[in-house]
Amino acid sequence: MIFRNLTRRAVRSSLTLLGIAIGVAAVVALGAIAEGLASNFAVVVGGSSNDLLITQAEALDPALSSLDDTIGERLQAVPGVERVEPGVYTWVTTADLPFFLLFGFEIGSTAMDHYRVVEGKPVSGPGQIIIGRRATESIDIAVGDSLRIYGTPYRVVGIYETGQGIEESGGVLMLEDAQAAAQFERKVSLYEIGLRRGDNVDDTIARIESLDLDLKVSKTSERESNQQYEQMLQGFAWGIAAIAIFIGGFGMMNSMVMSVLERTREIGTLRALGWSRWRVLWIILGESVTLSALGGVVGILLGIGLAKLAGTVPGMGVLLTGVFTPAIFLQGLGTALVLGLVGGVYPAWRAAGLRPVEALSYEGGTASDFRAGPLSRYGSQSFRNLWRRRNRTLLASAGIGIGVGTLVMLGGITAGLIGQMNNLAGSGSPGNLTVMQRDVPDMSLSSIDENVVRQIQAMPQVESASPMVLGVVLTPELPLFILHGLDPNSPAMDHYKLAAGRRVQRPSEIMIGSSAAESYDLGLGDTLTLYNTRYKVVGIYETGVAWEEGGGILALRESQRILNRPRNVSFLFVDVTDPSLALPVQEAINQRFPKVRASISSEFAQNTDDIASMQGIAAAIGLLALVVGGIVVANTMIMSIYERTREIGTLRALGWPGKRILSQIMQESLLLCLLSAIVGSVGAVLLLTGLAALPIPGGAMLRPAWEPGTFVMAVSLAVVLGLAGGFYPAWRASKLQPVEALRYE
Repeated sequence: MIFRNLTRRAVRSSLTLLGIAIGVAAVVALGAIAEGLASNFAVVVGGSSNDLLITQAEALDPALSSLDDTIGERLQAVPGVERVEPGVYTWVTTADLPFFLLFGFEIGSTAMDHYRVVEGKPVSGPGQIIIGRRATESIDIAVGDSLRIYGTPYRVVGIYETGQGIEESGGVLMLEDAQAAAQFERKVSLYEIGLRRGDNVDDTIARIESLDLDLKVSKTSERESNQQYEQMLQGFAWGIAAIAIFIGGFGMMNSMVMSVLERTREIGTLRALGWSRWRVLWIILGESVTLSALGGVVGILLGIGLAKLAGTVPGMGVLLTGVFTPAIFLQGLGTALVLGLVGGVYPAWRAAGLRPVEALSYEGGTASDFRAGPLSRYGSQSFRNLWRRRNRTLLASAGIGIGVGTLVMLGGITAGLIGQMNNLAGSGSPGNLTVMQRDVPDMSLSSIDENVVRQIQAMPQVESASPMVLGVVLTPELPLFILHGLDPNSPAMDHYKLAAGRRVQRPSEIMIGSSAAESYDLGLGDTLTLYNTRYKVVGIYETGVAWEEGGGILALRESQRILNRPRNVSFLFVDVTDPSLALPVQEAINQRFPKVRASISSEFAQNTDDIASMQGIAAAIGLLALVVGGIVVANTMIMSIYERTREIGTLRALGWPGKRILSQIMQESLLLCLLSAIVGSVGAVLLLTGLAALPIPGGAMLRPAWEPGTFVMAVSLAVVLGLAGGFYPAWRASKLQPVEALRYE
């Protein structure tokens, strides 16, 4: 009976199933991609035949690790250590690939041998590079060609394979070339350690840790990804999938409510024949769960296809390659079943509560959800039609509003981050420039040599230049702490207005932002541990920029020391003598120093790859919301057409032409979506404003900036949804013949 009931309403069942399937597909595909990222990053630098991997303690990722190249001598002296092999691991940008993984090892080392050359020959000297097989599939390059990395050409001498996708998406240089490309002067990212046979591995690890060199030691065969990093990836994936899940859930509830209303007389007959309330409840709930289970199966298959399709994206596919596990499939199917239960409980309860006499007297073609209220006498005919079926209108509006509201929140967060980044260290005032490394794939990887800093400071049009070091601390105690390093006497320090205490004067002192003080419950005189070093809190500052208030400030040299970045800074904030000279100075810096990029500070964020990536993600989420929301609109309008078949037939019999019917239904669809956009936008503003005000780690980073373009985007999305979702139902209604429509039961 359950299957017969579903197949009797094949169009609506198919649309509802598709809405659920997309939500499940998002869970499966995004979960697999997050799992793939976590597992791939876990083994990408631990795949060689060496025994131990040494990185900087508390570094979020090996690409952010920085170690002195003199540490290798001390490691070599540890009993049980047979060989010590330094390596560089970093992300760079090339002309064809936005994310290109670069490795650097000594020629002839065990670590270098891990990259098995299948064409050409291994690296044998400076200026040479071997390229991974996956990289050659993304860019048109072969043995003998040249590849430019930050302006320096390297000759491709070989192509390698390792069996690991991310490794094969990059290239390998000799150590000195990689250090130059990553601007790692006398620095390395990691050390790979080979142990003497027969020695106890745990004892050797204990000896290395006793060196007190602020190191993290891992077994290459057992290396796991950063747990917090993995949780962030999975949380992000679930956050996106939740959009489709919620929209699909409201669509499910809407469909089942309509099914109950349409079958009111049928249910009344069953109750009159002796069916108990529980039996009616279970049959309706069974339909909901069955539909959801089918949607779950379709969604799993669709999710597998989407993840595999993402893995073929040129240049980015290797980062999006999914890893499927039984847990991911169970999550997808479990999500579908939960949607079926939640979406079916209210309709089932409503059906079970129907009294036989009332149900048998129900007139399906003309009944509305509630008694007509005062609003049913006002507004256009389209508004009155929606109000007559307010239950379903509200359910559909909630589903669409979630998608629209999500886009509004993303737009607000993106605009807020752009504003915060453009005012980093007060650099947003007129006549200021912000300088960072050119074409770096992530802001946190920016590195500017202090020689360049001094040369820019010496330019005659430059009034002052304030270098800054930026770091991110991610520990259980400090889930998201942004570390700034500034010269206490630099002009940029004036941007940090003291709310309490004083500025840093010694290397052992730190100033923290008001948001960080609240999130981590810190006050003047308390101590804060960063990279195994204790710092005394001597000041609490406010800037109005959440990016800055969520972290702390150390003296420039001290931040360079703990981040292991001597003679390098992340950014340079330049004040020119005359604001009218800002553009000429910007052009002069960009021409004279090809490894850095100067931007007018008020436009700095828009020129970073970070914001470009975020805007790309927002566009992808928008497409997801558009597809699922369109299904909800189409389903809702089709339900309305079925219910009003006799009413439409009467209008056609009274002389309404098909075009007028089509226009009426399209107006209802557009109005429904516009109401959803208003509700979703208002809800997004209230929700995000509330979240930004919560005293949680990183909560201040959600501080939004509301721009007219964000809300124009929401309204535009609503119009597109209304047009796309309403056209087929409107066309179908316009084609109804009066005789057939009036005979509809």
